[in-house]
Amino acid sequence: MNETQSLQEVQRTILLRSIYVLVAPVFMVFAILACAGTPLAGAPAFTCPTPVPQPTATVLAGTPQPTPRPQPTPYVILPPADFFVGDAVFIGTSASENGVRFRLQSVGSQSASPDTDGNARHIYTWQLEVKNIGTADYEVFPSAQMFLNEISTAYGDQTGVWPPTREAADEAGVPFDDDAYRLDSGETRVFRFASYGPAGQASRFTFQLDPTVSDGSGVVTWTNQSNPYCAGDITDP
Repeated sequence: MNETQSLQEVQRTILLRSIYVLVAPVFMVFAILACAGTPLAGAPAFTCPTPVPQPTATVLAGTPQPTPRPQPTPYVILPPADFFVGDAVFIGTSASENGVRFRLQSVGSQSASPDTDGNARHIYTWQLEVKNIGTADYEVFPSAQMFLNEISTAYGDQTGVWPPTREAADEAGVPFDDDAYRLDSGETRVFRFASYGPAGQASRFTFQLDPTVSDGSGVVTWTNQSNPYCAGDITDP
C-alpha cells in the first residue's frame, strides 16, 4: 500500500512539474505585457500652431456690409476623429507625471511574397515618433501597442488587425523595434514597424494607450493622409 501511495505521489509531482513547464511561460508573457508599458489617461489632442481663418465673403459695391465675421479660432482634433500623418498628438502636459507626444511618420508599402493560400499581399511600413514630455519615465512596448487596422483594396476597405512582425521587417529589409523601451523625461525615440496585409494601401493605424489591459484601452488613430488644414507644431504644452 505504501509503495502504491509513493508511486501516486511521484506521478502527481511529475504532472505538476509538467503543468508548470507548460503554463509558466504563458504567465510570464502576461506579466511582461502587464509591466512593459505605462497606461496613459486623458484625451489625445492635436492643436494647430496658428488660428484657422473663417471663410471671407465677397461684397459688391452698394450692397450692405455683412455682419462682421468671427475671429479666427484654433483648429483642434480630438477623438473619435482620426489624426493625420505628421500631427503632433499630445496626451498630458509637461507638468503632468505621464505626458507623451506621438507622431506618425514615413508610411510606405511594397510588394511581398504571397500568403500561405497564395494570395497577393503587401508589406506596410511606418514609424512612430514618441517623446516623453512628462516628469516621470514612460515605458512603451510599441510593437505590442500599435497595429495597422484598415487597408484600402481593389475590393473595398478592409478592417482588421495587422500587427507588426519581424518576418515582415526582415523581408522588407527594414529595422524592427520589437522590445519594451523606457524613455526618460524629455527623451525622444523613433520606432519602426512592418506588417503584412492584403495588397492595397494602408489607410488607418491604431495605438493602444493602455498595454496592461486586453479590452477597454483608449486609443489614438491616424488616417494615412497629410493634414490638409494645418502644418507645424505648437510648443510642448
